[in-house]
Amino acid sequence: MMPTEKFDAYGEVLPDVVRGGRETAGTASVVLARVGQAVFWLLVAIIVSARILYYPASPTFEVGSASDVEQVIAR
Repeated sequence: MMPTEKFDAYGEVLPDVVRGGRETAGTASVVLARVGQAVFWLLVAIIVSARILYYPASPTFEVGSASDVEQVIAR
């Protein structure tokens, strides 16, 4: 039985190297990536929570009367 060659997305032959093992630099980058993602989502949660707590859902809109002298002068 002949071994079949595997190709990447661009048509290049893939080497016969098992890609299951990771090097120490690879695991460090994986850890840093996960820490970065955790920090990002923590910031998202803090920002959304602050938005919910400190800003009203429907802000009040006050309209002055047209007969108010100060507003007529300001226009």
